[in-house]
Amino acid sequence: MKNKKINQQCDCGNCECGKENFVSENPGRDVQRVGTAKFLGQNPFNIHGDVWAVIGNQGDSQCYLGVTEKVAAIQVAVVKMIEKEKLGVRLIPPYFAGGISDGQLNGTDEMRYSLIGREVSHDTISLHLSGSSVKGAIAVVACDKPPVGTVAALLEANVPTIVMSDGSIRPGVDPETQERIDIVTGFQVAGDDEQELKNRVALNACPGCGSCGGMFTYNTMQTFFAVVGMEPLHMVSPASQDERRIKEFPQELVSYLLMLTKKGIRPRDIVTKKSLRNAITVAVAMGGSTNVMLHAPEIARAAGIDFWRDVITQKEFNDLSRSIPVLVNARPFGTYSMVDIDEKGGIQVIVKELLDAGFLDGSCITCTGETLQEQIKRLNPPAPDGEVIHSVAKPFKPTGGLRMLHGNLAPNGGAVIKVAGVEGGIEKGMFIGKARVFNGEGQLLDALTSRNAGNA
Repeated sequence: MKNKKINQQCDCGNCECGKENFVSENPGRDVQRVGTAKFLGQNPFNIHGDVWAVIGNQGDSQCYLGVTEKVAAIQVAVVKMIEKEKLGVRLIPPYFAGGISDGQLNGTDEMRYSLIGREVSHDTISLHLSGSSVKGAIAVVACDKPPVGTVAALLEANVPTIVMSDGSIRPGVDPETQERIDIVTGFQVAGDDEQELKNRVALNACPGCGSCGGMFTYNTMQTFFAVVGMEPLHMVSPASQDERRIKEFPQELVSYLLMLTKKGIRPRDIVTKKSLRNAITVAVAMGGSTNVMLHAPEIARAAGIDFWRDVITQKEFNDLSRSIPVLVNARPFGTYSMVDIDEKGGIQVIVKELLDAGFLDGSCITCTGETLQEQIKRLNPPAPDGEVIHSVAKPFKPTGGLRMLHGNLAPNGGAVIKVAGVEGGIEKGMFIGKARVFNGEGQLLDALTSRNAGNA
């Protein structure tokens, strides 16, 4: 039996919906949807409309503390857009999935649970998207592994989607020296004999909330997501506690989602062989984490693409890394944090430099509905400042920081190294120097903490 148009008057008290066309053919299925809509202050007559969802990452550290506030702000912005545009969309309650924070677990047995967070986030979000028949989504992602699982799930669902980084933490300040300190400082002083120094760093290095601020996995992958087209470029670099993430970005995200829905632009239209090549190129130019080589193939897989076959081979990657300069002076290999990159114009400055130099394909479509080139033109970023962000002509380092390795331990390749960690010993692609061998990570960490690494 087809639904008949019946005028009903809502008396929920939570909305001003007036008269609507509504019919319930199966009240047993509808009562909870109606109850949820009323509780959330939404129009219960939209329960048969397309479902939109707001998703966030959650976990056990300050990396995730800002997510709930941003998800709530986006939820409010979606409600306002539904009312303003009379969309007939059903917005369901926010959903959270996540894992653990490996920053506080480095060197512990619990670190083994870190990567699992990627798969757990993927599976639970896939369950949510499929089980709730979600037709449009906005995701706020935080920390290292859950964002990758989140984006992979969104790609598999292939419904109009947009992602926003929760943002980086701001550096702390040593109250005695007034020097900037961060999580890197914490690990650097772990073997120091001065206990007061270690206490001071522990108590002051990571104030507020947000994910690690250097070019670690989090910011490497947020840059990757933005350049591949799933996240607006200007939403990557602001700090987690930057007021734009609450006052400006939610409305922009909802507008973008509405545009993507109307135009029928889906994640797999955005994540392509060309856009993946762009993203890995920028990750190299940012001096990104080795983990991008673990996560980029997963994002490609979720988009139906074989990364090492269709996007780039291992040899091509090494050739690329040798030809792409590093354009940022960023932690852990440099001085500055992502919030400093934001102050100098954001990652869009780096993207423009690489576009102008011919390293990127500007024709790829992005989540803003613009091509990468068009998005950069609209954002109109400033020129590199020369200290935090460098130009292609005068880079921070002449070549990229990642290399794929092969040898007797990896005859088919697949191993990856961050060259910044061994720059003093690399000669013509080979490490020349003394190798200190430890029987497992635990022994290495014990040696570093006790300052006995030199005796190994």
